[in-house]
Amino acid sequence: MENSLNFVFRPHGKFKVWIENQFLLTEVTGPWNRELVDYWAQHALPLAKSFSSSLPYVAITTVHESILCPPDALERIAQVVQYALKNLPCLGHAIVANDTVSGRDIVRFSYEKIQIEHIFENIEQAKTWGKEVLDKAKR
Repeated sequence: MENSLNFVFRPHGKFKVWIENQFLLTEVTGPWNRELVDYWAQHALPLAKSFSSSLPYVAITTVHESILCPPDALERIAQVVQYALKNLPCLGHAIVANDTVSGRDIVRFSYEKIQIEHIFENIEQAKTWGKEVLDKAKR
């Protein structure tokens, strides 16, 4: 993944990313563009690299306002997901987007195609799923 802050456009949207136990958590307010995905990845990658095969993680992104993004941003998200699953100790990705998030039902299939198959209504549901994934990996 490219590690540069040279953007064609200014990042649109906003995010914060942090670690909580074995979760890599992100909150993002959309809509967003590819530049925001790149900027987020530059902040998330060092956090993700703090995990190991003996201490894997699950990534959960909570979306506010809108989940809509242009095709190039969705393509970049797909690249990030694939990178994490192949090169980092990431066990899965989930999205939290309640029914007030614009575009949730429109883009659900697009996110499923890029291996973000779980869209939850709230963070508690997502963390319950994440804990099950982590517990299964321990066995």
